[in-house]
Amino acid sequence: AKSVFFGSETMHVRCSYCHQSFNLSREFIAQALVEAAAKKQRYHVVECINCRKQIKVPVAQMKRFAPAETPETDR
Repeated sequence: AKSVFFGSETMHVRCSYCHQSFNLSREFIAQALVEAAAKKQRYHVVECINCRKQIKVPVAQMKRFAPAETPETDR
């Protein structure tokens, strides 16, 4: 399975506990935004890849890195 933390266009995140930096892929961000909207959350929790502690990432910040919406055409 492909890791959700790597992709061509990514969002940089740094753990506030161990200071390890890693990236979130656009696919992961898109899925996280769907989950956050369903639960009406202001933050999405991501687990650090190094120390496994939970990091709160603001949904507003994730929206800036989300994939652009593509209009669907039924032809």
